[in-house]
Amino acid sequence: MSNRIAFYAPIKPPDHPIPSGDRLIARNLIKALTLAEYSVELATPYIAYSKRSDPAILAERKRGALDEAKAILERYQSAEKRDQPDLWLTYHPYCKAPDWIGPIVTEALEIPYVTVEAARTRQGENDEWGPWRTEAQMGIKQADLHLVFKPSDKAYLSELLGGADRLMPLAPFFDDTSLEQPIPFKSPRHFDPATPMLVCVGMMRKGKKDQNFYLLADLLSSLLDVPWNLVLVGSGPEEENIRTAFKTIPSHRQHWAGECSHAEVLGTMRAGDVFVWPGWREPIGMVYLEAASQGLPSVAFGDLGVPLVVEDGGTGLLARSGDAEDYRNKLRALLENPERRKFMGQAATEKVTAQHSIAAAARRLKTVLSPFLNNQN
Repeated sequence: MSNRIAFYAPIKPPDHPIPSGDRLIARNLIKALTLAEYSVELATPYIAYSKRSDPAILAERKRGALDEAKAILERYQSAEKRDQPDLWLTYHPYCKAPDWIGPIVTEALEIPYVTVEAARTRQGENDEWGPWRTEAQMGIKQADLHLVFKPSDKAYLSELLGGADRLMPLAPFFDDTSLEQPIPFKSPRHFDPATPMLVCVGMMRKGKKDQNFYLLADLLSSLLDVPWNLVLVGSGPEEENIRTAFKTIPSHRQHWAGECSHAEVLGTMRAGDVFVWPGWREPIGMVYLEAASQGLPSVAFGDLGVPLVVEDGGTGLLARSGDAEDYRNKLRALLENPERRKFMGQAATEKVTAQHSIAAAARRLKTVLSPFLNNQN
């Protein structure tokens, strides 16, 4: 009989109707755990997340979580032993989404408590999220194991916990088994097939997304002496403003593909020569893994989580964070060296399969969770 894992995502449950990066990672974690031959159930859809730090919201969220924990315990304690979880896993508890439920349930059932991507957000001068962070940290301190994606999270948790003995790395991964068959990209008539094609994919909305587009427009407008064409994939409420920013680049060097199906995105990546999403303040950057799966090397800033998925000099080139000239120089170097682009593209595909595939994640999860589950038997 396979071990049972109770899964919880306090930001957003994996079956939430609104797509997001958090929902995608939660779904991929469940799939990887299932591939590792664990029986996974969603413990609760309760959302602890709040966009605002209002103390009244904090009190309401905590009250609801405690009620939910009581209901979950009643359900589990009235069930047969074989139907109770052997381990509880919470994905991404942090100051805006504390996990009040997991620590209570695991203590009462005497089962291991594990987190994935427990993190700390940036704070302002007044740190209005301080009370929320205190609540999140109380739960984080109770975990038996933390699986960590980013070095910044490892540093935070090591300081909080007084050491790294409860921390284990987990490489970012994506579900390569669900990739659709790429739809071949039809090159615009005004593109010269001999000219390297840059590919950029992103949602055109306010925040980090539109800032990355504006940054790319500025970067490329000063690199017009090198032959390249650009395909931009995506749409959104900021598209008009983003299009305006790219008017500094000759229109014959651009193609706006708009919103595309996933299969079309993959086909565009496969037809490209370099992936050029800058990656400013990119937490992890799963899109780089998709580009790599299609043999596309990347040029990006070495910001936050980007180095976790783009190997500098191996599967792409990373510029110093915020250094526009360094970015342009690295992109220029790759554009002028087709053999290096080909080598990096092949290396990117190989690395995705070996280290960032869902099969690789399943093997890793099996390795790090088995000791805790074996102790339950």
